[in-house]
Amino acid sequence: MQRLILAIAGVCLLLGAVCEPASGHVRTDDAPPASSYRQAVESAQAVMMASPQEALERARTAEALIPTITDFTDPATAQATVWWLQAEALLRLARFEDALPVARRALEALGENPPNSKLHADILTALGRINKMLGGHGEALENYQNAYDIYRDIGEPRSESITLQGIASLYTDARQYERAVEYFRHALERYQDPALGLSANNNIANALTQLERYDEAELAFEAALTLARDMESASLEARILENLAIMQAEAGHYDDATASIDLAFERVSDMPDLEWTRFFWGVRSQIAYARGDISTAIQHMERVFEGRDLTTTTQAYITYHEMAAQLYESEGDWRHAMAHLRAFKRLDDDRAEFATSANTALINAQFDFAIQEMEIDRLRIEGLQRELALQSSRASQRVIVATAALALVLMLLIVAVVRQRSAKERARILARTLYEDSQTGLPSRAALERSLEERAVRSDVPPNVIALQLNRRKHLESVLGFTKFAEIQARMAARLREIEPVDTVYSISPGMLGILATCRTADDALALARACVERLAEPGRIADLDIDVSVRGGVGIGDDPELCIRHATIAVHQAQQHREAAALFDAGQYGDPSRNLTLMTRMLQATRSGDMSMHYQPKLNLRTGRYQSAEALCRWFDPQQGFIPPAAFIHQAEEMGHIRALTEWAIQRVIDDQRRFAEAGHDICVATNISGALVCDTDFVNIALDLIKTAAGRITFEITETAVMDDPELAIANLNRINEAGVRLSIDDYGSGLSSLAYLRTLPARELKLDRAFVQHVATSERDRMVVKSTVDLAHNLGLDLVAEGVEDDAGLAIVKLLGCDWAQGFGLSKPLPVPELVAFLDAAKAAGAVNLPAPTFTPRQIGTR
Repeated sequence: MQRLILAIAGVCLLLGAVCEPASGHVRTDDAPPASSYRQAVESAQAVMMASPQEALERARTAEALIPTITDFTDPATAQATVWWLQAEALLRLARFEDALPVARRALEALGENPPNSKLHADILTALGRINKMLGGHGEALENYQNAYDIYRDIGEPRSESITLQGIASLYTDARQYERAVEYFRHALERYQDPALGLSANNNIANALTQLERYDEAELAFEAALTLARDMESASLEARILENLAIMQAEAGHYDDATASIDLAFERVSDMPDLEWTRFFWGVRSQIAYARGDISTAIQHMERVFEGRDLTTTTQAYITYHEMAAQLYESEGDWRHAMAHLRAFKRLDDDRAEFATSANTALINAQFDFAIQEMEIDRLRIEGLQRELALQSSRASQRVIVATAALALVLMLLIVAVVRQRSAKERARILARTLYEDSQTGLPSRAALERSLEERAVRSDVPPNVIALQLNRRKHLESVLGFTKFAEIQARMAARLREIEPVDTVYSISPGMLGILATCRTADDALALARACVERLAEPGRIADLDIDVSVRGGVGIGDDPELCIRHATIAVHQAQQHREAAALFDAGQYGDPSRNLTLMTRMLQATRSGDMSMHYQPKLNLRTGRYQSAEALCRWFDPQQGFIPPAAFIHQAEEMGHIRALTEWAIQRVIDDQRRFAEAGHDICVATNISGALVCDTDFVNIALDLIKTAAGRITFEITETAVMDDPELAIANLNRINEAGVRLSIDDYGSGLSSLAYLRTLPARELKLDRAFVQHVATSERDRMVVKSTVDLAHNLGLDLVAEGVEDDAGLAIVKLLGCDWAQGFGLSKPLPVPELVAFLDAAKAAGAVNLPAPTFTPRQIGTR
């Protein structure tokens, strides 16, 4: 998470490697102007890493001395030096907009065609970092490349390594983290010292965090911390600790993250002028938010934006704007939530261009490690030339001159050929990096966008994008490993290419493939998507294992490439919500994001104001004939809109991350209402639905179990079977904890989706609820009766109770009883009732005694039983 913050933090560490301390602070009192100038410059360099603000002041002192010096041999270089130092200090203070014009002035001070020098290259390197931080990746890479050439010519291998790390950071911005790790490691191979090792290890750890390789990332962070402590740099140690805390929070290790960020604060406690320490409060806010402490999270978040104009914040703040909007929204502070939402939208609109800029810069610059091959060839040529000169040393002077001239011409020709070959190779490698997925070898999302643009120009039919998402991606990755998982995707692509008219298959993201089609109608595109899903459902063999995969498809249509792909990926989630194999993007269902945010704010307010309540639908125990359970269902009566059905807000709550707050409220409300039932003399088990998005949320499970401890009776959690599909191991571990705490687990909507006997056997459930689609017509459909009977037998063989949902009349009730169902629920028995009405219903049922079930109109033989 927080990719931009991680990238910024890594680059800030990289900056510390550029200028090493030259000496301690030297007094300038009574010194000659030239001597005072040199001492001010040296002292600015000495404190640059530890105190950029002090370095900035000393560089300005040096600048003020320049007009007083009359014996300067090169005043332009003196002026360029102090401006470069000021730009470096502003860069370390994260004042990127202020640093850019200062660095440009430093470069201009050297003249139009300055000779190659370390100062010239250092200024170019500073410009590269500044342009990168401001999103100018093309300019940044050009700066880095020019600096690299100068460092190589003047023999500065350490500085070469620094520019390679700068180029690696551009791969980070392009989200090509594997390539970024490769470049950082090549930089370490080029030159090693503590400062560069610290920078490279920190940035490698950041990239590994984005790849969710947390164990490897932690090792790299530890290596960087060791170097920072050896260098006795508290500020660098604090920055690494911040990145480590972000990684630990993302991995769910909140106690470790708290300890790391506390130690970071401790390290910079005597450095109040460090602008970037405000992000430490953002990490604390993230941890508090994850733990459910909203008020503390808001207090910490206010420290992040203290003194900042929300309309001018940079990309470093984007994650915190999003989090702040969620925090204020949850508290009903709409004014602050909207301010941060507007800021987030402004930065989010720029973010897509940010990665595109980095990718475009990488391909246009034509710079890669192929240049090493050119260097090797050059050295080989020089060796041949020396050998030729040695062999010809006894020849006449004229022969020597002719031979040397011939060797020189030969060398120049070979160098020209090598350079041309290297340029072509660099272009080929960079094109492959941009337009080819490194894991699967398939064309990348950038290639898909390029193809969409070309297709939109050539065809009068809007292009269609079909996105195909592999279910259980994380589980398959963890079980098979990245290599085998990539092989699965490659084989899926090969299968898709067998379908007419599929030609090219793209890799949109890990586990998601894309197809570009030009179907005449939306129905045709949807039919093609369903055909693709069906073709991929056939098992495949990987590493001597038969892998049975499942996918869902989504269709996006439109001329805008980025929007078309986004709609296709959203349609995948819409298909999942409706339990369909594939879906066409539904703009109405997706809704307006700002309107959805308003709905979520009002929903949370409704849980506090009482507009949101629980109704309970009683469940009849068919063995005893008594009502001994009830299912809790949310009911929202808005003062302005009236009744808002659950379908209008539940899936929005899941999409926008508010389902956890709603579910925690629901559990507490169920516990309170159950106590009222007990006080009225009714000991009933109450069931509440738990979203599949929460089954793998360990923090939610901890909170839910704490709430359940206060319950006055039995509680049931109803989950869908597909809730465990994304991460089966974690989901089943959490469900086992819930079961061991005494909570009854029920599998809801069985038969409505892709049911798996393996998961059904593994889940620690005690109850199976057959979907109402098979129960509603059980009195008139022989096929449905057979389904109910076979499901009853399956449930009983697994030791589960069977609940028949959707019982609409006496005939259906009699049949589900005869078929062996244990419980019945539906409008034929009772609609969902508010608490007072349910109490009255239970009172009447208790007074009437056991329910007399009507006699079935079918014989056992007719309904498939004995």
